[in-house]
Amino acid sequence: MNNKVKIVEKLEWGRYVSPLSDRNIVPFNWYAFKHRFGSGLVSKIFSMFGLSKGNTVFDPFCGGGTTLVKAKLDGYNAVGLDISPFSVFLANALTTTYNSNRLRTASKRIPHEVYQNAKIPDVPILKKSFSSHTLKYIYSLRNSIDSLKSPERTFFLFSLLSILNSVSKAKKSGGFLRITDQRKVPVSSVKKMFLETSEKFMSELELFNYSDVSTTAILGDARNYPDEVMDKKYDAILTSPPYPNRHDYTRIYELELLVGFIENNQSLKLLRYNTLRSHVEAKKKYEVDSYIIPSLLKKKINELKNRELNNAKIISMLCGYFEDMYLCLKEMLRVLKIGKYIGLVVSNVRFAGVMIPVDELLSKIGEQVGLKPQGIYVLRYRGNSSQQMLKYKREPTRESLVVWQK
Repeated sequence: MNNKVKIVEKLEWGRYVSPLSDRNIVPFNWYAFKHRFGSGLVSKIFSMFGLSKGNTVFDPFCGGGTTLVKAKLDGYNAVGLDISPFSVFLANALTTTYNSNRLRTASKRIPHEVYQNAKIPDVPILKKSFSSHTLKYIYSLRNSIDSLKSPERTFFLFSLLSILNSVSKAKKSGGFLRITDQRKVPVSSVKKMFLETSEKFMSELELFNYSDVSTTAILGDARNYPDEVMDKKYDAILTSPPYPNRHDYTRIYELELLVGFIENNQSLKLLRYNTLRSHVEAKKKYEVDSYIIPSLLKKKINELKNRELNNAKIISMLCGYFEDMYLCLKEMLRVLKIGKYIGLVVSNVRFAGVMIPVDELLSKIGEQVGLKPQGIYVLRYRGNSSQQMLKYKREPTRESLVVWQK
């Protein structure tokens, strides 16, 4: 366990890390899930792992669904898992095979009246993001969509969720959702955008063909797999867990969660508290018995204790993150076939000038659970924030693919 893992630059893959690499590729560009990697990177890693047609891939943080969509396009079975009902829905919506004629018939059955009795969650961000009339229309439209049968219901709910960012005053900004737009979007504009977006998606269905393979996303926790995940053994695991950079996905995708899946503020907070400890509001959920804190992490934590942090919870967040990732890697080991590979796309982070080498730490933790480190492949280097640069000077941050074998 004291052998230093090899760190190899693979910068020619760097352009595929960002989802912007898919901006002209259907259906990856149907929804702007900013916290995902590009489909080109998935192809490169599938090839690296030597997958064959019909193999089964698993993604325990399926997020924007890229691994599952690419697997279905390329002829691999795939299972995804996520603690967010929105991410599970997104992955399933993007991998469903739709019939355009049935969709067009269903679209004519969606009434567009505003119902005064539409039930709207009492959550402040909704009232800040939309005018009261627009909010009633959005929930009336969602209720109308709910009356459809699947998969048409899935398609039109996906269409509605995909326009929320465009018609709201709140915008995704870094790791948060911020009110940055004071304009009032009228109901007529929301209706027009919904119809145009639905029509665009229907017209683009013929631009891609899914293989006849099994693809599904399941609601669950990457630290403790549900039975539906445990029932299989996988030929590869490819995922990108949340980076420990304080980004809270329950806030970033709060509008989608509230309109589609969560009915009150209490349920939203519970989801926030139960997520991976990559942000300061997540709480400890599982006891960890056999985890040993890496000496490198201890060193970095001691450095942070001597720095002025802008949030006192950053140290406990980092300690909790690597504890949680130990549990995640332990679960991955349980379901992976012998001789097969795990790939995690992660980014190092920096707080108060102290660089946290997330890739090296996770490689060591994977070794702790019984995985064989195969290498850390540096995909690209990213600059630190302007505030950090001013105070601590520039130090590029690695974004890497960490690989193990069972």
